[in-house]
Amino acid sequence: MAPLERSLPLFPEAAAVPPPGSTVTAGLPDSFRVAPRYSRGRNEAGSPGAAARFTTRRSRPAPLWLAIHLPSLPLEVFPDAAGEGPLAVVEQEGSRQLVVAVNECAVRHGVGAGQPLTAAQALAPALEILERNGHAEQEALERLAVWAGRFTSAVSLEPPAGLLLEARGSLRLFGGLRAFREEVGRGLAALGHRAQQGIAPTPLAALWLARAGDPDAVGEAHLLAGRVGRLPLACLGWPAKTLADLSAMGLRRVRDCLRLPRDGFARRFGPHLLAELDRALGRSPDPRIPFRAPPRFAAGLELAGEIREAPRLLDAAARLLDALGGFLETRQGGVQSLELEFAHADRAASSLRLGLSAPSRDPAHLRELLAGRLERLALPAPVLGVRLCSGAVQSLPPSDRLLHAPRQPGLRLPRLVERLRARLGEEAVHGLCLLPDHRPETAWRRTGLGGNGGNRDIPDFRFTKIRNVPISPKIRNVPISRPLWMLAEPQRLPRRQGQPCYRGALTVESGPERIETGWWDGRDVARDYYVATNPRGMRLWIFRQRRGRRPWFLHGIFG
Repeated sequence: MAPLERSLPLFPEAAAVPPPGSTVTAGLPDSFRVAPRYSRGRNEAGSPGAAARFTTRRSRPAPLWLAIHLPSLPLEVFPDAAGEGPLAVVEQEGSRQLVVAVNECAVRHGVGAGQPLTAAQALAPALEILERNGHAEQEALERLAVWAGRFTSAVSLEPPAGLLLEARGSLRLFGGLRAFREEVGRGLAALGHRAQQGIAPTPLAALWLARAGDPDAVGEAHLLAGRVGRLPLACLGWPAKTLADLSAMGLRRVRDCLRLPRDGFARRFGPHLLAELDRALGRSPDPRIPFRAPPRFAAGLELAGEIREAPRLLDAAARLLDALGGFLETRQGGVQSLELEFAHADRAASSLRLGLSAPSRDPAHLRELLAGRLERLALPAPVLGVRLCSGAVQSLPPSDRLLHAPRQPGLRLPRLVERLRARLGEEAVHGLCLLPDHRPETAWRRTGLGGNGGNRDIPDFRFTKIRNVPISPKIRNVPISRPLWMLAEPQRLPRRQGQPCYRGALTVESGPERIETGWWDGRDVARDYYVATNPRGMRLWIFRQRRGRRPWFLHGIFG
């Protein structure tokens, strides 16, 4: 086979993409070819400069991470731990106990995180001690991750006390980085957390800035080496032995480690620490696993001490309701039922169910309803922990942070019903449905609110034309209205000198209205109904049996 005289180019000029504005006329003479309208970007030799323009893609904006560091999380998982006296959370490390978090009173006594417990007790003899609860801290971190879903869809956990939020895609919604950070800060403060924020193009650098308490944001990747280099090594979260070895070598800040030979640093301290530095500076990728919210909300809080009065549980429950609000806003849904469980020391857990007339995701509304229920609740035993579980999540229209829509009038009645149920109880507020029956006790039944529990074609029995059965010349044949207050069971009335009495002798105003029906179901009645008044001015609906000894009964009260 004869060798080729020349090799074929990878991008031959004859097969190049036609210039913009020209028409493809393959196989036509040159006189019929359309000249390009412009030739910007083409070099003199006609090299594929035009093709390069077609392959150019718009670069995506670099990510921007907001890190949240919670230095007091071991103390904040106890919602009632902010007492007046000094308080510290301790953790066992080897053969000694170390302080990991303190309240403000303990700080005023000179107690700080990292101190041995014996030294802290010497500074504050009245120091109250709580054992660190790692499980509660993990649950609190997951609750915050659910809540943070209202700001961005990319949320990652960074145990034991950190969260990472990718903020670039949410800045326009919140009006810029400053407004975004302020909104996150206000939400964390409302949830009862003290937080430090860090902003950087890489998640690890943002987390280190948050741990160091550096509030200034780093917007560009080429600035990372200078800003991260100033940070102390203590904010990196490396093992204590590694930090001690670095300190013995005279290394105090991150820039000191960056000046060391890479091979020697990797041999001495391990390649994983060198890889962390590369990820923090953006030299290597640092993918993060996003947090996925569960299908239903369930979270709990352990109390620092026993609570014996139910209203005092509202503060702990309010924190769970705020987290529930973030969870529902992320899911763009609402719940119609909640269950609050109370953990006791020497008996099984008790519970409180909260039902709503319509799905809701407003924490303030849920807190108002729960406050009414807790005021009437009698606890069977002191409470040591609270857990909130939601019902099925139902879809709701998303709320708009920027456009304030007018309130919907249709929500006023369900909210009123929910408040009444919270104050009076679930069984005290219900709907009524008319039934096609002349017997007053079977002419209605209870129904749930918000639906039609009966037949719309039922006739109106509020006014009935009565049969003329006079018992006195003064009683006339007039329509009789039904009272709104009906007794569950008719009450037999005593008689004095043949007249019925109820807190005095009764005077008949109108009647009778004869009801004689029900023979087909074995509950037949034969009654004559009257409207009567007593000496106190009460208007009553009474009847007299038409069989046997013909006793008198009270069946309703008008007012």
